[in-house]
Amino acid sequence: MNLRKLSLLLSLLLLAAAAHAQVGVYATAAVERLSNIAYTDPNSSSTSAHVDPIGGTAGVFYDFHSFGPIRLGADVRGSILTTKRGAFTEANGFGARIDSVLGGVRATIHTPKPYLRPYVQASAGLGRTNFGTQYALTNNFEYHGYVGLDITVAPFMDFRIVELGAGGLMSSNPTSRNYPLNSISSGFVFHLPF
Repeated sequence: MNLRKLSLLLSLLLLAAAAHAQVGVYATAAVERLSNIAYTDPNSSSTSAHVDPIGGTAGVFYDFHSFGPIRLGADVRGSILTTKRGAFTEANGFGARIDSVLGGVRATIHTPKPYLRPYVQASAGLGRTNFGTQYALTNNFEYHGYVGLDITVAPFMDFRIVELGAGGLMSSNPTSRNYPLNSISSGFVFHLPF
C-alpha cells in the first residue's frame, strides 16, 4: 500500500469517527447565587448573606460515545459574573465577582422527540471570587452539577431553554469552608460540522 492510499484510508477513518461525534460551542446569559457569606455588620453581630452576580458563560462540548439512549461527552466552560452589590446589606461595599473555569463530563439523553436534547453534567475546576466582602479575588475549588434542556431551532443551532446548576465553592482562606453556589442560564448552542 503506497503512502497516498494510506493517507486516504486514515482520512476516511477519521471522518467516520468524527461523524459519530458531536461538537458544540455555546454562549449563555447566567446568574449565580453565592450563599452563606459571613461578614461582620458594624450594627450587629456576625451574620450571613448572599450575592447574585450576573454575566455570561461560554464553553465547548464534545459528545463522543453512546450507550443505548445516552451519549457521553466532555465539557469545558468559563464564566465571568459580577454585581455592584456586595454581601453587606446596607451598602454596595466592594461588589461581588465570580470568575470560573470548569471541566467535566456530560450525558445527553436521546428522547422520542429528536429536537429535544436534555442533558446532565458534573463539572469541577477553579472559581475565583471576592465573596462580595473584599477587593482582591481568591482562588477556590468550584464544583457544579447541571441539568438542562436544548431545543433544536436549525440544523446547526439549538436554543438552550434553561440550564440549572447546584454546587459550591470550597475556600481554604482563612478557614476551610463550603459556600453553596446555585445558577440558572439560557442561551444558544452552535454545532460544528465535524
